[in-house]
Amino acid sequence: MVDSPDIPLNISRETLQENRVVMKISQILIKQVLSYLEKKAKKDAEAYNEFWKVHGKIFKLGYSDYANQEKWVELLRFDSSAAEEGKTTSLAEYVERVKEEQKEIYYITGASREALQSDPHLEIFKRKGIEVLYLYDPVDEFAVSGIGSYKTDYKLVAVEQADLSILEKIEDTEKDDSKTESLSEGEEKVFKKLLEKVKDILGERVTEVRESKRLKDSASCLVSPDGEMTSHMQKIIQMMNKDASVPKKVFELNKDHQLVRNLLTIYKADPKDTFIDETIEQLYESALLLEGYLTDPHKLVNRVQDILLKSSEWHPAKK
Repeated sequence: MVDSPDIPLNISRETLQENRVVMKISQILIKQVLSYLEKKAKKDAEAYNEFWKVHGKIFKLGYSDYANQEKWVELLRFDSSAAEEGKTTSLAEYVERVKEEQKEIYYITGASREALQSDPHLEIFKRKGIEVLYLYDPVDEFAVSGIGSYKTDYKLVAVEQADLSILEKIEDTEKDDSKTESLSEGEEKVFKKLLEKVKDILGERVTEVRESKRLKDSASCLVSPDGEMTSHMQKIIQMMNKDASVPKKVFELNKDHQLVRNLLTIYKADPKDTFIDETIEQLYESALLLEGYLTDPHKLVNRVQDILLKSSEWHPAKK
């Protein structure tokens, strides 16, 4: 509680908000609180981490306080791919661990740590050993947008909007013992035709079908078109507008995945084989499910059962 003889007793909310004395008191209190938290974070990181667990969501709402943003940013804490479960990291600590020439701070938004760790968009970051911040709260998107960049040198970038040409310059840290044999020149041409076939199957539901440069363990994924907002922000905007439509995205296929190689073999034998259509629909709806856009799972479930039935018919034990 703050007592000041300079504040008139009979005053309305509107005039109180514009009162210079009240504004000055507010500014001083905010600076004192931020200074106290700054000292707490430096002297007792564990205690500050406990504070963050309880009050972090509320603290993030300070993203619109541009007058104190510099101090506020230093006090933010995030879960991270480089942090142990239950621990947090700051932007300053992230920057200390960046790769040489890395000028981006990467982040991804999702429901939980477990969900994010299995997200296909992270595969290239795992392969390159690049740290990614995990964001779980709806306010995180607004907070990150409000920050823009850290210390003007490091831009905050969503993993699905990362510039792959930058990432490809960074050497892999994970050793890959399961190298897939490269496609021949003729097979590359057939693969391009397969991509065209996939675009015909999915039609206007996607903006483009292309070879993926980010995937390693997954067969496919959906990516926001260049320049558009992140998937999580799209969902927030849709909820605000009560919009249940599925946004059009880029559908990427991993040509080194065994499932895609199998589809390529089937396509070479018979481009009109219905198994191709069925598999692509399954991959697309699975990607929608991971993105949180699949509203009607009935077709997906029925298709899975149909594919399982066919595969069980082909099982060697039946022969």
